[in-house]
Amino acid sequence: MIFTSKIMTALDSLKAEGIKAIRSEEIFSKAQDLQPDLIIIDLNLNGIEAPALINKLRSYGATKQIPIVCYSPNLLKDQMKAAKVAGATEVYPNSQMTSRMNQILGKYIQN
Repeated sequence: MIFTSKIMTALDSLKAEGIKAIRSEEIFSKAQDLQPDLIIIDLNLNGIEAPALINKLRSYGATKQIPIVCYSPNLLKDQMKAAKVAGATEVYPNSQMTSRMNQILGKYIQN
């Protein structure tokens, strides 16, 4: 949850709203309903099967074009690769996501 707080703070600085969702179905339904500028997925979060979720998001017209940025501890290289293969726009280790957060988010956020 510390990382979520950093993301929310970065979004505040960009004058953007962040909506939290911690389960795959919740993420999918909110993405369909809200049509966000960006979906950020923590690959290490329990309750999310990220490749399946990304495949599902990419297969529906309403969510197909929404950029998806994933992050994960560096040790989970297979998980990071699976997210990219499934259709994630970008995948970062936590350290890179933290150090480049404003730049990464700013690329996708439409004010």
